[in-house]
Amino acid sequence: MNIFLCAVDPRLARAWRQALPQEFGPAAVQVIEGDILSLPMDAVVSPANSFGFMDGGLDALYTRFFGPQLQERLQRMIREQADGELLVEQALPVETGHARIPWCISAPTMRVPRRLESAEAAYLATRAAVRCALAAGVESVAIPGMGTGTGGLPPESAARAMLRGIQDVFFPRPFPASLVDVATF
Repeated sequence: MNIFLCAVDPRLARAWRQALPQEFGPAAVQVIEGDILSLPMDAVVSPANSFGFMDGGLDALYTRFFGPQLQERLQRMIREQADGELLVEQALPVETGHARIPWCISAPTMRVPRRLESAEAAYLATRAAVRCALAAGVESVAIPGMGTGTGGLPPESAARAMLRGIQDVFFPRPFPASLVDVATF
């Protein structure tokens, strides 16, 4: 799997590069500065909220690019497959109907729009998104800064948490990072 961490904020790109470990097992991880929708990817990740409202921040950009049917599909899937609420630690692959980017993986970083107090949600959402991409057979996925927009996480905290989330998919530890070392995010 090819994972592209996409940042429009140079501080986030720098934080990812500084925190990037050398080894991710079967994944190749690259940092890209620029528009997440400019690259041909199998999937992009949406850090939406638990109810699938895609009307703010990056999600509003996705809705304009893919059309309002993306939010409608996601909300229907959340009602039918997640009992009406997609938890922060869960992810769903949604077909976009777009030839160049066929999937959007919704991995909420928050229940409802708010400022995040810790980077734990960035860790959980990133881990869920990568697991979802693997399960869906996605070969390339673009992931934005999880929790760095509406959530207001500092780039360094989000970068460490996200990279730990990716790492834990390929090199699981006995206890999830959220229980062991949240303070290191």
